[in-house]
Amino acid sequence: MPLPACNVPGCNREMDRNRNSSFRAPLIACALLLAFSLSLEDAEAAKRRRSSGGGGGGGGGVMLQTPEPHTAVEHNNRGVELGSKGLWPDAIREAETALQMDPWNPEFKQNLSGAHLRYANDLLKRGKSYDAAIQFRKAMYVDPSNSPADEGLDECIRRNRKNPDDYSYRKNLAESADETQDYKTAVVEWRKCTKMRDDGPTHAGLGNCLLKVGYDKETVEGFAELRIAVGKTWDYKNNDELRRQLSACHAKLGDILKEFAYKARERGSGTIGLKRLLNAGIEYRRAVQVNPANTDAARGLIEVSREAVAINPSFDNHLALGGAYLLINDFEHAKQEYEDCWKADARRTELPTAQKAYHLAVALYAKDSPEMLANTLEKVTKATQKDPKDAMWWYVLGRARETMYEKSGSDTDKEAAITAYQNAASINRYIAKDLEPGLRRLTGQAPEVASGQTPANPKTPKPGVGAAAATPAQPEKVDDTAKRALAFAPIEKKLNSGDVTGAQTDLNGLLEKNPKDGRAWLLLGHSYEKMQTPDLDQAIVAFRQAALLKEPGADEALDTISSSRIAPMLAESEKQIQSNNLVQAAASLREAISIAPHKSMLYEKLADVLQKMGDKEEAAKLLKKADKIKRSETEKK
Repeated sequence: MPLPACNVPGCNREMDRNRNSSFRAPLIACALLLAFSLSLEDAEAAKRRRSSGGGGGGGGGVMLQTPEPHTAVEHNNRGVELGSKGLWPDAIREAETALQMDPWNPEFKQNLSGAHLRYANDLLKRGKSYDAAIQFRKAMYVDPSNSPADEGLDECIRRNRKNPDDYSYRKNLAESADETQDYKTAVVEWRKCTKMRDDGPTHAGLGNCLLKVGYDKETVEGFAELRIAVGKTWDYKNNDELRRQLSACHAKLGDILKEFAYKARERGSGTIGLKRLLNAGIEYRRAVQVNPANTDAARGLIEVSREAVAINPSFDNHLALGGAYLLINDFEHAKQEYEDCWKADARRTELPTAQKAYHLAVALYAKDSPEMLANTLEKVTKATQKDPKDAMWWYVLGRARETMYEKSGSDTDKEAAITAYQNAASINRYIAKDLEPGLRRLTGQAPEVASGQTPANPKTPKPGVGAAAATPAQPEKVDDTAKRALAFAPIEKKLNSGDVTGAQTDLNGLLEKNPKDGRAWLLLGHSYEKMQTPDLDQAIVAFRQAALLKEPGADEALDTISSSRIAPMLAESEKQIQSNNLVQAAASLREAISIAPHKSMLYEKLADVLQKMGDKEEAAKLLKKADKIKRSETEKK
């Protein structure tokens, strides 16, 4: 049977010339010529596709309709087209480029998160759960509300024979990722943890990780998380680690505010910069109050206070700088700042308090500076002579004399210290926590005052011991209701006239002096409600403080605003319960509790959800909490 003719030019002639030879060689030649001609055709086709715009942007030679991308929108569109063809790595790259060029575009964010999600689902179907988990986390990092990605990640964890609802396991994942500087993974895991446990340390973990990512958007989110963290209850009294964590959160807030204050100043926004500096100072001060050993926070407070003085050398700014120096026992600079305060306005009522704080710090910590201690002793002795009814001056005098006694061992100093302490106790035995311990150190016993009775009048000091000769009179209890009403009248006027910022400045100043002023907290809560963009979270915090201080009207204000704030969360929890998404339901209820911790029904609802999840121990604790709230409500009635 004859072989078919070859269509390659010249091939038949070659076969004719070699008709009597073997057919093998011509067949091989035909095959080689065919392969070569086909490869030339493929190369030309690829060239035509490239010249027409197809296959660009990593399409791998696939025909694409979108033009070569140059703008954010074009990169986004190219990513969508690549995704429609299942080319997920290429689609993700284009979506990432679009979002980098326009970081605040919600559509770009959703498209990138969606690309990661679909790629993860594809990997999971092929049994690659580890790689799928990476993509699910990337989807959740870009868009925390991507619930399908959340569910997909939980499934990956279950395939690894772990419990995705175990707080300790997810926290360990977050901390491990943080240690390896995989901050985006850590952020995803911390976010999951905050849904499981809505407490200060967990929000602090999330906030700190967001800040480590380093972009502007994450800095804003991290700042917000740290604000949430410091607003939670931290039981740090017997836990030094929690004390350090909370102090570090306040200090970090101070650092961020300071940085943005400098940026505002560089832009020429001096007023905004000064306000941010003052807010940074508040955070640094709180950091040191929580943990006096946080010297970095103290130095941060000095830095921002110096800047504030440089911008506006007012009484308040000099006072803040003096207090900052006092925190690190820099008495010389503190003294200079308080003198500047006196020069600015000697009539300000804050001066005596600042002077007492200064001289008490000298009495406590200037043991190795005889001249400074002697100066304090002289000034404080004169102060007790000028105002013998002031218990605090007597206490400071006693502490200075005790320090002198510790150095000299002199009976004269000891007797003077005892007399000053006894005079302070006869006026107000609770003026300082160390008053009674001080008397015990020197005499072996505290002043004896029967419960419900007026303390005995102070003893007349013995001659020659450096105390005043006058005997302090017992201060009478004065009803200051009218006086307080007059004090708050200007603030209420500002609120009613729309000067919310001015009212908040005045109220924060009052609370810095006396954080137990319930009226100030109540008005501060109303001020947050009256802002152009109401800050209801801050309003709730203020109303809660006022309620704890039993300020009239605070409970009603707290209940009203809390009920409106938690309504969407209750609705969301019911929706998630119906969908059997118990983790999300629990997260919504915990968020509601953080806003309205006084509502017993929230604890009961959360307990019911936890019981369904199998966490019976935590559910029992919540039911006890609900019963305790109910009993408290009954007692109030």
